[in-house]
Amino acid sequence: MEKKIFEDNYTWLLDYQERSGEFFVGDIGCGMVRYRSRPWGNKGLIVADKENRLAYMLVMPDGELTPLLREEDFDWPAIETTGHAYEARCRKVDYRFDIDRYADGVALVTWMLHPDGSYYADEDGFGRTDDEEVNISAFIDRRCRVLVKFQPMDSHERKEELRKVALQRLEKQETNKLTDRDNGECS
Repeated sequence: MEKKIFEDNYTWLLDYQERSGEFFVGDIGCGMVRYRSRPWGNKGLIVADKENRLAYMLVMPDGELTPLLREEDFDWPAIETTGHAYEARCRKVDYRFDIDRYADGVALVTWMLHPDGSYYADEDGFGRTDDEEVNISAFIDRRCRVLVKFQPMDSHERKEELRKVALQRLEKQETNKLTDRDNGECS
């Protein structure tokens, strides 16, 4: 049933984009495509798998996170340390939510919970604050399943360390899928 829904989403997405041109479309590697809605402040985000003809909406056009991103996909104790957990708990994207390129079946997703102080400044710099940008990130697979929970990943080293964890979890998922097939179970 789930696969049918994502196949229908893919068919609708291609048809709708052809008729309306309403999305910014970008290749994000490994046969995956990012569709970002134009008229809603770039909040809507859909990830499509061209190879398997499946589409996954992560963020609704109004900025609401979809149920694909579940409560257990967030490392709440780590997010609490940012001072901006409230924004994450509201499940509403007010600033940026984006996905990096896929590599080896894994991609980094980043959600800006709070912008830096220049966001508030006018062209002369008036209104600028001392606020620092606050982001949380997660690693997902090609089916947009979270492999490493949303959490602060402020350094390149931390991202690389968690990317390795994501790849290990992806490999384990694939191994379990093969084992289930060997046991005659459906995947």
